[in-house]
Amino acid sequence: MSQLSDSTQRTILFLIADTGAGHRSAANAISNAIRLISQREQEAWLAQRPATEAEGELPPPTYRIEIVDVFEEYSRFPLREAVKLYGPTIRYNPKLFGEVFHRSNREGTVMAMTSLATPLIFNGLLKLFTTIQPDVVVSIHPMLNFVTIRALRQLGLKIPFITVVTDLISVHFSWFAPGADAYIVPTEQAKQLYLSRKLDPKRVHMLGMPIDPKYTREVAPKEELRRKFGLANDLPVVLLVGGGDGAGGLHAAVRAISQAHLPVQLMVVTGRNKKLYAQLQRTRSRLHVPAEIFGFVNNMPELMHAADVIITKAGPGTICEALSCNLPIILSGYVPGQEEGNIDYVVHNDVGILALDARTLTDALRRLIKPGSPELRRRLDNARKISRPASSFDIGDKILSFLPGPGQDSVWQSQGKHPVQYRMSGRIQSAIRIRRLHNRLPKTITRSAMVRRLSRTQDISNEAAKPARRLPRRNIKNRI
Repeated sequence: MSQLSDSTQRTILFLIADTGAGHRSAANAISNAIRLISQREQEAWLAQRPATEAEGELPPPTYRIEIVDVFEEYSRFPLREAVKLYGPTIRYNPKLFGEVFHRSNREGTVMAMTSLATPLIFNGLLKLFTTIQPDVVVSIHPMLNFVTIRALRQLGLKIPFITVVTDLISVHFSWFAPGADAYIVPTEQAKQLYLSRKLDPKRVHMLGMPIDPKYTREVAPKEELRRKFGLANDLPVVLLVGGGDGAGGLHAAVRAISQAHLPVQLMVVTGRNKKLYAQLQRTRSRLHVPAEIFGFVNNMPELMHAADVIITKAGPGTICEALSCNLPIILSGYVPGQEEGNIDYVVHNDVGILALDARTLTDALRRLIKPGSPELRRRLDNARKISRPASSFDIGDKILSFLPGPGQDSVWQSQGKHPVQYRMSGRIQSAIRIRRLHNRLPKTITRSAMVRRLSRTQDISNEAAKPARRLPRRNIKNRI
């Protein structure tokens, strides 16, 4: 890989916000798929290298991928702090969040919110773009789309902008900001909602929900996986998942199954909810069913393939992951507003049900674990019909199709360089010069207290970023 020239490198910038774990998970899923696509391209080219070099064929590009939490790293007070209220709100007052979602889901409110937020993030976006110099920008958060399109227009560069929608049915108005080059949606219902906005039908692509490529890989047989996780092979396995934050009525579901004395064994994934993990570990010995308790995990495909049924909140990522593993779904909770449509998706396709109370949940579980259950067989068949485990590869291919072709310069390079600098404001040009100088200096100099003070002084005088902050370390910076 090192033999290939950096002149063929392309930069892909993903814009996210860590409001829940779903947006980052989607960005990671697509970037992992692009990495695998790139590996296949490089291997195919190297295998035919003598012939391709003789014909003057250029090597396939390599990809530098950046995933940026824009609100955390490039917005100003109070916007940065306001976004952090998402997690506590859905946990402690979900009805309030649902009301805000529905009231804001219209053009007038979205445009008013955009006008209020733009002064608090616009300069940060310009700084981000001129620092990273992406060849394509991909948004995986609805609140970023309108302002990003404005910022790209301010630069005057033809940088492709793509929106990847991560809500299955309840797609907020802010997802479809006019002016994007492509809109990638997960379902036919989302596509129809896009078309109802009278936007260009050629720009919408129904490619599925991005889930990690590891869901396409073969795993060990169910019996072997159960031995690995300390489970018996003679009892049905129920997997309980509450999302990255461990929400969604997990504790209540565990208690209901235990009190019903169902002939099952449990695997419970509490995610980042350390309090719930400790609570379940303390009470595990008093449960009337065997249970294994996990915190945040990186082997969810194995856990899903070891299970017979999944109980989860109505997060779109977990739903699509479960479908790719042919699991029937019992929804134990949902976030009002954005996850309401996910319930319709599960119920309408007959791959699961909503069970918000203990009686409904245990009755549904009892029917599914019954030997020879026709309901289980029907839902497994339906899951196979609508699952799209390779969706991230399709989305990755679509994103790559917007990059400059072999031998073509980036919009940031060569002949386009001088017109771009001319159109930029003085403070943005200054930010670029400082960053380039910083990259050329030895680390012993750039880390000195004097240079840091000078950098902060320059940032303030040029108003390139408010408040003055050092450039953050990137979440992902890969040369693939």
